[in-house]
Amino acid sequence: MEAKQNLVIFVATLVIVAAIGIEMASADSLCGLTINDLMTCKSAVSGPKPLPPSDKCCAALTKADLPCLCTFKNSPMLSTFKINSTLAMDLPSKCKLDSPNCSA
Repeated sequence: MEAKQNLVIFVATLVIVAAIGIEMASADSLCGLTINDLMTCKSAVSGPKPLPPSDKCCAALTKADLPCLCTFKNSPMLSTFKINSTLAMDLPSKCKLDSPNCSA
């Protein structure tokens, strides 16, 4: 029974990731950020010793719809891509931008 439940969770996760991937590919952006924009911030939101956000990362975030990014705050997709959601939500303040109110 547990194996069947794990398979269902795995398939559901794949469907979600695929749907988001299709959405990103069709819109070529996520919350106003391109895949290249997102990749400039990867080192600041992943790994055991994340780096401070780069100037390129912060410049990319100035174009972002920050409240839109709140919708991904608790997404299992983040851990799939080895993104620490706490670090990701701290990026705006580290870049001296107004942080979105994700609790609203």
